Amino acid sequence: MKQCLVYDKSLRFSRATYGVLILIAFLFHSQWLLLVVSILMIARIFSIKLNIPYQFHALFLRKVLKQAAEPSQKESAELNFVSGMTGILLLIGFLFIYFEKFVDFAWIYVLIIAFLIFLACFVGFCVATLMYVLFKKIFKKWLIRE
Repeated sequence: MKQCLVYDKSLRFSRATYGVLILIAFLFHSQWLLLVVSILMIARIFSIKLNIPYQFHALFLRKVLKQAAEPSQKESAELNFVSGMTGILLLIGFLFIYFEKFVDFAWIYVLIIAFLIFLACFVGFCVATLMYVLFKKIFKKWLIRE
């Protein structure tokens, strides 16, 4: 699998930033902020350079603090899957809110996604990563049988 170098602290900062933005969108019922966050997360699929909070933190660490942070290797497909899954789930919540279908349920759904983002950020347990690993194992077994 294709590997990429990622700063773990910058990735956590990025997740925390998106989580806070989603929480703000929930508190103020700002569907447009929710849309912006989902678009930013989906854009991350194409390049890590499009992850604005990550880039800000990575540059802040290296340039301003002059701190030597060591990047770690991660699968780029895993990071893309996590970002894309989260962005699409948020987009689904936005669409429910925008088309005024199950609006209260959609805001609770968005709050649950924010909770899962904070869980990944502070505890290190990411449900989307777990899904990626499970799907990868299932498809490997499926491809081996054929």
